[in-house]
Amino acid sequence: MGTSTIPTIQDVFSLLAQGVMATPEQLAPWAASALFYLEAFAMLGLSLSVVLLALVVYTRIRLEQVEHHGFHEKEKAEHAMHAAAAAPVAKNPRWEGVTILASSSSDSDWRRAITEADILLGDMLTARGYAGTIGEQLKSANPQQFTTLDLAWEAHRMRNALAHLGEAFPLTERDTRATIDQYRRVFEEFDYI
Repeated sequence: MGTSTIPTIQDVFSLLAQGVMATPEQLAPWAASALFYLEAFAMLGLSLSVVLLALVVYTRIRLEQVEHHGFHEKEKAEHAMHAAAAAPVAKNPRWEGVTILASSSSDSDWRRAITEADILLGDMLTARGYAGTIGEQLKSANPQQFTTLDLAWEAHRMRNALAHLGEAFPLTERDTRATIDQYRRVFEEFDYI
């Protein structure tokens, strides 16, 4: 190993391993070489650190974006689920038709609404095991098992008046709403609507 060549790291470590003590003049070229390798290693480490830091920052930002999008999708799904659960489900679509007719501004629609509601009453009573006409079914009903029996009678009497007197019976919007409400309460007692 001469003084004119720059020693390599292997030369430095081999001399240190042999326990040879070098003079400062001998170490000067080695120190310059070691400093060069150290600076190169530091620059490589710094470059790698900057790249890894950028990767960590990008990953963190992207993770926030994905979480944010996921939470919004979850909220939309929950909102849709709650809206579907809160939306009233018609047990009897015919009743929906009755309420539409009753909310009309036409006298003839009101009459049809009451007639259709009375037909629903008859269907409900028949399904519960009562036989005969609606009047006979209501007569045979037990008031202790049918707490809205009086309301059913009042609504049925209104329907009979409409059927027997026809257009001569003066029907008001107020009478229509009251009669439809009586039918509604009867149907709700038996969970028919």
